[in-house]
Amino acid sequence: MQSHSKMALLIYRLKQYHQLQGLLPACLSQTPANEKMQKTIIKHILNFLLVTGCIAVIATTAVITSVNPARASVALTPQTTTTTLPSLPPLNAISTVQPQDSGVTRKLYLKTKIPSGPPDKMIQYTVQSGDSPWSIAKKFNLKPESILWANEELNASAGSLKPGMTLNILPVNGVLHTVSEGDTLDSIGKMHEANVEDILEFPGNDFDLTQAPKLEQGQQIIVPNGVSPILWSEVQAPGAGQSAPGEHYSGKVAKLGTGSFIWPVNSNNLTQEFWSGHLGIDIQTVFRQPVFAADSGTVIFSGWDTTGYGNFIVIDHGNGFKTTYGHNEAILVSVGQTIVKGQQISESGSTGNSTGNHLDFRIIYNGVFVNPMNYLP
Repeated sequence: MQSHSKMALLIYRLKQYHQLQGLLPACLSQTPANEKMQKTIIKHILNFLLVTGCIAVIATTAVITSVNPARASVALTPQTTTTTLPSLPPLNAISTVQPQDSGVTRKLYLKTKIPSGPPDKMIQYTVQSGDSPWSIAKKFNLKPESILWANEELNASAGSLKPGMTLNILPVNGVLHTVSEGDTLDSIGKMHEANVEDILEFPGNDFDLTQAPKLEQGQQIIVPNGVSPILWSEVQAPGAGQSAPGEHYSGKVAKLGTGSFIWPVNSNNLTQEFWSGHLGIDIQTVFRQPVFAADSGTVIFSGWDTTGYGNFIVIDHGNGFKTTYGHNEAILVSVGQTIVKGQQISESGSTGNSTGNHLDFRIIYNGVFVNPMNYLP
C-alpha cells in the first residue's frame, strides 16, 4: 500500500510537468525577443516543480517509514495482563482472623463440627408424646433395655412412661447402678455381668485411678455393657399366663384360624419393635382408626385391662395362636363372638398406659409371645 501511494504522487507531478509544457508557450507571445525568455522561464518553473515533487516524495516516504515500524512493533508486542488470584488455605487448615479495631484473635476452622454432647456423661431427656423406650433408644443409638436399666422407676412398670417425664440417658449401653449398703465393685460387676475394670476405668464414673475406689451409699455408677432383669408388668397379657379384670370366655374355642395373618390396621409404621421389654409391636395410628382381626377366631377377652393396655381385645384362633389388640378407644366386639379375618373389631386410640395414638399388637403361640414381624406379610 505504501508503494502505491509513492507511485501515485510521482505520476501526479509528471502530469503537472507535461501540462505546463503545453500551456505556458500558448500563454506567451511568440516574438523572437521573447522566445529565449520563455524557454528560460519554463525551464525554471519545471525545475522548481520537479525539485518540490522530489522533496515531497522523499518527505512522505520518510514519514511512512518512521511510523510503520512503530505500528509493527506495537502489533507484534501483545499486551499481556497478569491477574494474581488470591490463594485459599487448604480445607483442614487453621487460619487466624483479626477483626478490625480488635486486639483479640480467634482461630477459624473451615470444618463444621456438630456437637453431640459429652461422650462419657449421662444426660437427661424429657419424654414426648408418642415416645416409647424403643423410639427413645433409637434416638441415642442405644438398646431399649438400656433405657430401662438407667431408670429404676421403669423397671417396676412399663406403663409408667408418660409425656413430660425426665429420663436418664446413658452414654453407652449398660446399667445405671445405685450403690446400696454393702456394695463393692466386685459385687456390682457380678450383679450386672460386667468386668470390674470396665466400671473402674470408665471416665464417666470419675474414679481416681491412683487411689483405692471408695463407694458411697446412693452413689450412681455407670456399668458399661451391664445387664439387669426385665421386670415390666407389660410383658404378659390376659389369656397368656396372666389374667385381668373383665369377662373371659370359658367355652370351647373353634379352630377358625388359618395360621396366616394380615396387618390389623392400614399402616405398617412402627413406633416400637419387638424386644425383650416389649413382646409385641406398636403400630402408629390416628385417633379412631379402624382396627381389624388379623385372623379368624373367637373373642376370649373384651374390656378394660388394668395392667396398662386400656381397652383390650384378645382373640383365640383355635390353632395354638392368639392375637391381642391394646390401647383402643372403642371396642366393637364382645366375649364369645366369632370373628372372621379382616373384620373390624375396634377403633384405635391411646387408652391405658400410652403416650400417643397407636395399636399394641401381639401374637402368642402356645403361650409364648413371638415376634409379629415374622408372621405379617
